[in-house]
Amino acid sequence: MKHNWIPDRSLTGAWLGMLLMLLLAGCAATSVLPRQYNEPAQVQSYKLSLVTAPGQTEDSLLIVQPEAGGASRWIQTNALGAPLARLSLRDGQWTTDGFAPPNPRARQLFEAIIAAQIPPAQWPAVYPGVDISKTPGSNGAAYTFSRQGQTLWSLQLPPVRNATGTQQTETAAAATATAITLPDRSQWNLTPLPARP
Repeated sequence: MKHNWIPDRSLTGAWLGMLLMLLLAGCAATSVLPRQYNEPAQVQSYKLSLVTAPGQTEDSLLIVQPEAGGASRWIQTNALGAPLARLSLRDGQWTTDGFAPPNPRARQLFEAIIAAQIPPAQWPAVYPGVDISKTPGSNGAAYTFSRQGQTLWSLQLPPVRNATGTQQTETAAAATATAITLPDRSQWNLTPLPARP
């Protein structure tokens, strides 16, 4: 009597299909985008600094490029120009763009950057299912975004300019950066770069 230890192909295909659907559902469930988000009208450039140790950072460049139909392309590169993440945001959905491998941490970082671009007074309306708590600190308030008890990210926004146009803090370099902390405890500083003419 011969035993066949290879499972039936139809059963294997069904299991693989179910596993793929669960993985995709898990990815979709973790995406947190605002109810309304206006894609940038022009290309935006940012310096991203991952804090690797006190006083040490690993820098990268982020380009947010508007595309037709209200979509945008988000490209993060290292100092040599090699892509670290390439994602497109269209109709509230992220898709991998090009040959860069999927990068869930970059997607989460980009979602935190989107939140940082929205005025804090609008957060409750555009993030209805997200709890946002404010913690005062010596460098300004930190805002922690969480959903169903899980932290999504924390933001420490740069200070607001007063009526005379001067900043309300002393450190000009740190004053333009938004500090972002992700659930994996990675700390990022986001600094807008001036637009080129």
